[in-house]
Amino acid sequence: MHTLTHLNWAHLGALLLAAAWAALALHMGWGNLLLLLGGLLLVLGWFALWEWRRPYREDWRAQPADRRRDALFALALLATDALADLLIRGLVMQLNAAGAGPAATLPLWLAVPLAALLGEFGDYWLHRLKHRGGWLWRVHFVHHRPTALNVTNNFTTHPLDLLLRKTVHVLPLWLAGFDAQAIALAGLFSQTQSFATHANTRGTLGWLNYLIGSAELHRWHHSVNVAEALNFGTALPLWDQLFGTYRRHGAPQRVGVNAPAEPDQHDGLGLLLHPLRPRRRHPDAPGAHGEAP
Repeated sequence: MHTLTHLNWAHLGALLLAAAWAALALHMGWGNLLLLLGGLLLVLGWFALWEWRRPYREDWRAQPADRRRDALFALALLATDALADLLIRGLVMQLNAAGAGPAATLPLWLAVPLAALLGEFGDYWLHRLKHRGGWLWRVHFVHHRPTALNVTNNFTTHPLDLLLRKTVHVLPLWLAGFDAQAIALAGLFSQTQSFATHANTRGTLGWLNYLIGSAELHRWHHSVNVAEALNFGTALPLWDQLFGTYRRHGAPQRVGVNAPAEPDQHDGLGLLLHPLRPRRRHPDAPGAHGEAP
């Protein structure tokens, strides 16, 4: 049994902080944009403090080169996220489907967890498909290129990757009739979980690992060993448990990818251009995790 001192208080605290922020936003009548952006800044600051005071691994601390790369990707992702919202909402309006699905009449307390669960379902299967190789892996490769995990390198995700994820995650929710507030609150949970699972923070979630995603679970997903790189769900592990891709105990020896030196993990522009360049294979790197640039 885990004692209280062994719990990942950084993760648990982030969830409580996000819940308090959501309650305040609902009480004040703030819009969804402020809900998500404010929640993002709070969670980033929270985990940055915990990573500074109680890191899981000292050698995973973000260095200046990491920060520069992550800042570049953060800006690219903010622009992509706004564009994705416009495209998805436009498509929903064209289909005349807003508020017309079976979820339209659900109370908020039920709609939010259902939206989180259903959104994760599409993301789970897209994630598995990306790890099968080909062009989708070249897009997703960017996220796996860093050789350490910390809260800011969660941003190191290709904009095309975000666009695909946002489409399979959010579009079905709109088509099912979930309203904007339920989708935003579910998005706040998924956003918090995404940063929590990448955070370089100590501790365990114990039995909660069966209910929510954690850094313990997601470190396995970033293993350089393809056989270990499971746990395709990020916010929730349910779909991994149902489809046989759940792995809990222990930790990988190394994270990253088996790839040659280029693009270098700190070469932000090179990583952004990576999926657009002609594909090459490295003879010592079989399988999806071993594809060379």
